[in-house]
Amino acid sequence: MSVRVLPSEYTVPKGYARGVVAGDFVFLSGVGGIDPATDTVLRTMAEQAAMIVKRIEGSLKLSGSSIENIVKIVTYVTDLKLYREQGVAIIKKALPARAGTLVCVKELARDGMMIEVDVTALFAGGAAKPPH
Repeated sequence: MSVRVLPSEYTVPKGYARGVVAGDFVFLSGVGGIDPATDTVLRTMAEQAAMIVKRIEGSLKLSGSSIENIVKIVTYVTDLKLYREQGVAIIKKALPARAGTLVCVKELARDGMMIEVDVTALFAGGAAKPPH
C-alpha cells in the first residue's frame, strides 16, 4: 500500500502532515480553529468551527476526496456548553451525519483552541468501488 502525504497549508512549518492518503482512505490530522496564513488561533468557538470546516473541505479536495466521502468524525472540545451554543450548528450544517465521537478535554494543543476535529474519509477512487 502506498502512502501519499498532503502538503502543509501552514506558512509556518509544522512537525506533522496535514493528512495522508493510504489505500482507499484519507486520514486528516486534527484540524483546529487556526488561521493557517497567520498561524493564529481564532477568537471564538464559532470562528474556530467555521475555519475548521473550511480547512477540512480544502484538505479533502486537495487529497482527491470530498466532504461527502467522510466516514468518521471525532470532535474534541474544551467546553461542551459553548460547543452546543456556538459550534455544533456550524459543524453539523457543513459536515455530513456519519459515525462520530464527541470528547470533552481539559485543553488542546494550542492556547485558546476550543475545538479540534479529526476526520477519516474515503479516497475518491475508493468511494467508487463496489462493496465486497
